[in-house]
Amino acid sequence: MVAIRSLTAILTYVIGLCGMIPLFPWLSAFPRVILIVGLLIGLWQDRRGEWLLKPWMQNVAIVPVFIYYALQFNRTNPAQPVISVLAVMLAVRLSGEKSVRHSLQIYTLSMFCLASSSLFDLNPVFLIYLGLLLFLVALALVLLTFQNQGHDMTVSKPDLKRIIFSALLMPVLTVPLLLLFFPIMPRTQMPLWHFLSPPPTRITGYSDAVEPGSQSSIAESRSLAFRAEMPRQVQKQLYWRGTVFNWTDGNKWTRVNKAPTEQAEFTGQTVRQLIYPEPSAVRTLIALDRPAVFALQRALRSPDGVFELSRITSGRLSYTVDSQTNGVIAQRNAINRRFYTQLPDLLPSRINDLASEIISSGEDDRTRVALLENYFRNGGYRYSTVDLVTGNRALEQFLFNKKQGNCEFFASSFALLLRAAGVPCRLVGGYLGGEYNDFGGYYLVTDAKAHVWVEAYIEGSGWERIDPSSFAANAGEVWVASRSRSLFLRFSMALDSLNYFWNRSVISYDFEQQVNIARQVGSRLQGINPSKILLNFVPYLAGIILLAILLFAVRRTSIFHTREQRVLSRFLEIVERDFSISTAEGGVGLFEIASLADNSHVSSFVEIYAGAVYHDRRLTDDEYLTLKHILLSLNSFGSKIS
Repeated sequence: MVAIRSLTAILTYVIGLCGMIPLFPWLSAFPRVILIVGLLIGLWQDRRGEWLLKPWMQNVAIVPVFIYYALQFNRTNPAQPVISVLAVMLAVRLSGEKSVRHSLQIYTLSMFCLASSSLFDLNPVFLIYLGLLLFLVALALVLLTFQNQGHDMTVSKPDLKRIIFSALLMPVLTVPLLLLFFPIMPRTQMPLWHFLSPPPTRITGYSDAVEPGSQSSIAESRSLAFRAEMPRQVQKQLYWRGTVFNWTDGNKWTRVNKAPTEQAEFTGQTVRQLIYPEPSAVRTLIALDRPAVFALQRALRSPDGVFELSRITSGRLSYTVDSQTNGVIAQRNAINRRFYTQLPDLLPSRINDLASEIISSGEDDRTRVALLENYFRNGGYRYSTVDLVTGNRALEQFLFNKKQGNCEFFASSFALLLRAAGVPCRLVGGYLGGEYNDFGGYYLVTDAKAHVWVEAYIEGSGWERIDPSSFAANAGEVWVASRSRSLFLRFSMALDSLNYFWNRSVISYDFEQQVNIARQVGSRLQGINPSKILLNFVPYLAGIILLAILLFAVRRTSIFHTREQRVLSRFLEIVERDFSISTAEGGVGLFEIASLADNSHVSSFVEIYAGAVYHDRRLTDDEYLTLKHILLSLNSFGSKIS
């Protein structure tokens, strides 16, 4: 037998945890401590079976906490005091006796705490906790009904199974309604609290300028920048284009928006991507280098292959891009060579001397690019994000003394030398590489993948992508080494694919998609032909009727009977065969059979069977096994008689 009160107490603690855990990261220190202490005190008192904290003590303790947080409530900070009060109230209730009334209060507070967590974050974990909470509360409410009838009520395990099944059936039946309301109910693409108090938006891994020498080290951020749904690509093609820096002033490269008019010519095969960027304060749209077609109405295109939003949006968006990834883009018209060979007013003499050597040794643009590539490959340069040179002469120190730097040093110095040698070029900022998620079929790119490379214009070919960082002596250690596909990484990818599906199917589902679905449903309803539907349904109806006939035909076999029916049927067969007692329908009953047979085995069978079935309950496992042993004994007895 199982005590109902013990089960409801366990469920109450689990329900309390379902409300606590999602809200816990958003609480301040005091409510966190109170939650942990309240939970531990409740478990300790439950284990002792003695409640030292009385309800009036708990109510008195809540009053000063409520007053304290009420005084903190204001227009700029309305959410934090409210969730703190909810958390403290839940902790206080968890610390006390779990009566029916207090348990109901804990269930309500847990649901409010879980709902409050959605003010700060919308992720698929919330849905998991919500589903778990709904099932647990439904079960707990049913058990509380029994507990209310008797404080010390117990039930057998078979009865408990039926109670649990009936309780869990209720939330299951609501799933079709959830699926029905999902397409039509309004929703937000960001946590509700962001509408009242917009959080500081994330700044992506690259900025609006490239300035080597401004800092001595670069900290890598693991924040997610975007996801790109597409087939797996060769690593050397994973250059994600963001912006173009076309103007230099010493060490600093910036973008002049009025770039010269260009007419790119895309002739090779393209790769289609579905990009899901994380919300940020940057208008630049990321795509595989180089994007040819952008399927986004709000996208503004520049002649140099940069796409931007017409305005900054704080919500989530997605867009489809077709890109040519071979690294070479031909031009239909001549470029403005003067613009792309612009140099700062003062150029260090050593850089000028190196550029003069390249000019004297190379007759055309391609030869000069090759000479500079060889210079970097054989110069002993190393890629690093720490111990970087700083100051106004940082590029000169990098080229001729330190010979150690990150992608900004490599790209900036390479482009500066190309321009000094008369080769048109520009910097491109974006990302390099990414981790492919086999579960979701997409690349996951973080801010740590932010990168800068060079585009040089070669007469007769077009703009060619050159990555000077790849000429570093340790380039293989930095890029080629692949991450181990450990169990933890695979588990992380599985969780990320769940988050990706959540963002794509739930968070990004907006009013525009609702309208499209409504239009599709309307057009399909207009095209419905009832007579055609009936004709198409006839084979299915015939199959259903045939299946029903087959089920009816075999229904009388033993496999469709309960074990109570099976054991009774066998008993009646033995009684009629060995004791010549007619058991036809409408004949004698079980107790009359026991009296007529005058046999201890028959009497035992009738007593056990009637004690269960005649009291509207099923046989327990022990009772069923006992009856089977009795039937075996009766069989043996009948054999001796014959």
